[in-house]
Amino acid sequence: MDGLTLELPIFLLATFVGALVAGLSGFAFGLVAASLWLYILSPVQTATLIVAFGLIVQGYSVWKLRRALDWHKLWPFVAGAAIGVPLGVTLLTWANPHSVRVGVGIFLVLYSLYAFFRPTLKPVTGGGAAADAGVGFLNGVLAGITGLAGILVTMNRPSPALSSRGRKRWWFSSSP
Repeated sequence: MDGLTLELPIFLLATFVGALVAGLSGFAFGLVAASLWLYILSPVQTATLIVAFGLIVQGYSVWKLRRALDWHKLWPFVAGAAIGVPLGVTLLTWANPHSVRVGVGIFLVLYSLYAFFRPTLKPVTGGGAAADAGVGFLNGVLAGITGLAGILVTMNRPSPALSSRGRKRWWFSSSP
């Protein structure tokens, strides 16, 4: 933020609306906030804030769900993300900020269209722990670049480890 008069109100509005949406739906703080933050902040600042505010917004929900987690079934996702996040952060610091903004913008539009139309995708059920680790890795890369954790995990990979809403809350708050 360069101190322009509209930057602080835009930042606060995006933060408030993102928290409101996350409170109502259980996810999407980063999706909503990034749509405006990227106009006034660099991609590195935006990703950092999404992770920090996401931990704050989702922290309480994850604490309440801690007994419902099946850590045995979640470890491949965590292991994959642990490798993917540093790669995503490296890509973020190396990439041209304009290209990252455009890429995140395209991703937000595509994900919004996916969420709006809700196409019937056949859930990925095979592959076991290796496939889960692969999804965790890709999700970690995405989280490292954008701060948007959990999107790939929750799209079409059912998890017996947690209900859909609980899985989303856990991933949106813990992946990066």
